[in-house]
Amino acid sequence: MASVVLSNLDAGASFTIERIPEELEFRSGLLEFLEESAILPGNEGVVTAVSPDGTTTVEIAGAHVGVGAFASARILVSSS
Repeated sequence: MASVVLSNLDAGASFTIERIPEELEFRSGLLEFLEESAILPGNEGVVTAVSPDGTTTVEIAGAHVGVGAFASARILVSSS
């Protein structure tokens, strides 16, 4: 499976998180948000919605989380 960024997936697509780039570690509070939301390498999820503002809503570990456009354009996933 090829790696793509999370923002390239459509609603209904399942994925496995492959990589959180270092760039996101330097955004205040973002890494903590990702960790608390179980958006971590190896975890699987499903895109439940894509908003016009670029927010990608995902379901991971039974929780729905909105990932902003900045982060979703950088988080690498493999889509299945």
